[in-house]
Amino acid sequence: MILVEILCATCAGCASTLLGHPLDTIKVHMQTNQNFHNTNAAAKSLLQQNSGNPLIFFRGIAPPLVNAILMNTVMFSVFQSVKEALPQNTAGALTAGVLSGVATAFFSTPADYVKIQSQLSGMDSAAVFRQTVSERRNPLRLFRGHTANLGREGLFTMVYLGLYDRLLTNATGGGANYSLFQVAAVSSFTGGLAWVASYPFDTIKTVMQGSSITSTTTFRGVAEGLWKINGYKGFYKGCGASTGRAMLVTSIRMIVYEFVKSLF
Repeated sequence: MILVEILCATCAGCASTLLGHPLDTIKVHMQTNQNFHNTNAAAKSLLQQNSGNPLIFFRGIAPPLVNAILMNTVMFSVFQSVKEALPQNTAGALTAGVLSGVATAFFSTPADYVKIQSQLSGMDSAAVFRQTVSERRNPLRLFRGHTANLGREGLFTMVYLGLYDRLLTNATGGGANYSLFQVAAVSSFTGGLAWVASYPFDTIKTVMQGSSITSTTTFRGVAEGLWKINGYKGFYKGCGASTGRAMLVTSIRMIVYEFVKSLF
């Protein structure tokens, strides 16, 4: 059963990462560059920087791919284990979602740091990692933004998996016989809702890990800096385009996960 979970999670994570990374690259640049006011402007600027080569949108994809295997395995495994140990109700499912998100944050924080540094600097992921853990720099830098990421992952997974589980259970009357269409519809809804809810944490994390638009890298300092720059809108910059990405990625992740699981 553990091997099945690993296989399902690996397939789901890789498929969703490859599909969603280009929009993630645009999101990161919008969050860290106040000159980009919309998705098209950011995308055009990135293409110009790379002589029109679209591969720039896949810059920094190595850490997310590795992270997809680890994170999705942990996320689904912890969620299922905790959910089975708790009452089979909404509170139990949401609690399982929070704990699975907190567990995944320990993998996603360093992976996100390397990814964001690669996306912004143009260095390959291996070079960023080597430079970060070298004697000249503090390896704990890999966990910069971890507090914000704990909030992001916990809140996101609570809504994404916890609410997904309850909605799908209610839609099928508590049974396990559901179609891939139902999986796509429910997961895209909970994925989009989860992304909007957790987006302020994601913005703070991204700025902490890769931006110079504020003079501090503390959670409170970055939050106050973003508020001074653009009020509450500063926390949601790039949210529109990335919510569409989130709905696409989260639905693909669950479709692949449920499909591969059904084969066993």
